[in-house]
Amino acid sequence: MNAVIKAKLHNIKAFCVCIGTASFLQWLTYQLLTHAKLGSSAECFALAQTFVVLLVAPYLAALSVQSQSSGDSSAHLLSLSPISFGKSLLIRLAISQLPLLCWIFLSTCFALFATNMPIEKAVKMLGVLGLYSFSSGAVAMLSAYLLRDNIFGTAVTYFLFCILISSPFLMMPLKRYIDDLQPIIQPMLHLNPIIAVFNIFDGMDVFRNPLFYERTPITDYDFSYPSWYVIGFCQLLITGCCFFCAWLICIIRKVCIYIFKFATITAKRLYG
Repeated sequence: MNAVIKAKLHNIKAFCVCIGTASFLQWLTYQLLTHAKLGSSAECFALAQTFVVLLVAPYLAALSVQSQSSGDSSAHLLSLSPISFGKSLLIRLAISQLPLLCWIFLSTCFALFATNMPIEKAVKMLGVLGLYSFSSGAVAMLSAYLLRDNIFGTAVTYFLFCILISSPFLMMPLKRYIDDLQPIIQPMLHLNPIIAVFNIFDGMDVFRNPLFYERTPITDYDFSYPSWYVIGFCQLLITGCCFFCAWLICIIRKVCIYIFKFATITAKRLYG
């Protein structure tokens, strides 16, 4: 009974820490964005939410992989079917993101009153941020399985999403070697998670902001911001691919355990 109470208290504490950390990061990011004058208060708030989700979600997902690896025995892994593996991974990913999803809902409700964010845009942001939590979480889960370490898995996820977010600015050195960047602009925008916020808030054009205008060549070409639901679909594809790869790694691990056990039993029979 005491163990159950301690586990519940630990979960509540972890939940509160997640909410508090995300809120602090959101406040800090919001202050930086408003100081840079990247948009209205509602737009900066939505951008800050996006950055926080991409920061917190990978760590939560990678941490769930570590707890799974430490808690699963070889016998337990062998008893699971491939479908059970998939269900277990999906449930673990969903549970790991629950505190963040609650924070997304609470912070969006707060934005309705604090920044006068329109309800329609708030609902869209809820959907987009929910997808981002699962997409970045799935990438972190896959990275943690590959690297066998939650910290490195989180760091790799941060690195990959930093490339996606900063891709318009990384095009500047490419301009020296590629004459026409037009063909790669739209695919790059479809993979950039920040672009969905620009599309939801009509008229928000950060690339033509004086702070960034000369730091990216994208404004020299014809481009349009993809629809937020198209970018969400791209993130959904990323989630599916990473989840499938993580599931495949679990299956391969199970096969390796089978082979190791078979080799051990055979060796004992031959030389025992």
